[in-house]
Amino acid sequence: MRYLALLVVVIFLGGCVPYSDNPLTDPNKEKIDAAISGIWFWNEESDSGFIHIGLNKKSKLLQVVMIEHDKDGTIDVSEFNGHTSSLGNKKYLNLKWVRPADEPKGYLLIKYSTEGESLAISLLNAQVIENAIKEGSLKGTVGKGKYAHSLSITEEQKKLQDFVLKHDKELFQEKSKLNRLNLPQPNPKK
Repeated sequence: MRYLALLVVVIFLGGCVPYSDNPLTDPNKEKIDAAISGIWFWNEESDSGFIHIGLNKKSKLLQVVMIEHDKDGTIDVSEFNGHTSSLGNKKYLNLKWVRPADEPKGYLLIKYSTEGESLAISLLNAQVIENAIKEGSLKGTVGKGKYAHSLSITEEQKKLQDFVLKHDKELFQEKSKLNRLNLPQPNPKK
């Protein structure tokens, strides 16, 4: 679960997370995977939080809201819109930031699987993406900033799909599990 805390830190602090100009599949190409809808949570020593995943009525895309509760009492909120993609027997999320609004404009690609009451998620391995861009096997840019660097994948969709399928194991090495929050059903009015 420590990786989940790292994932949250990386997402909130804008660390070296690869973003793609293109999603793995087009939005609305396939039905949204209903298995990920719900409220998921983590509870670590340093923080805890909830990830709410549901359908946005207007756009018909996924709406993902993440609320992190730090042990010092502060709360951070992030929101994404996106869709699910299936490539072979593997499942992925294609998410774009909604808030904070100053985050990168590309897609955050996340591999996921559901097993019973848990949701396993994996971010792209930044080092594998950086090496592939530098070697020329994946189109993109590597930018160096004062405090961090950025990775932008510019590969067209079909070649990106082929790359992800071919290198899936090395791209998505670390996995974090979230648990489903099952709320009690409201009592019917008497």
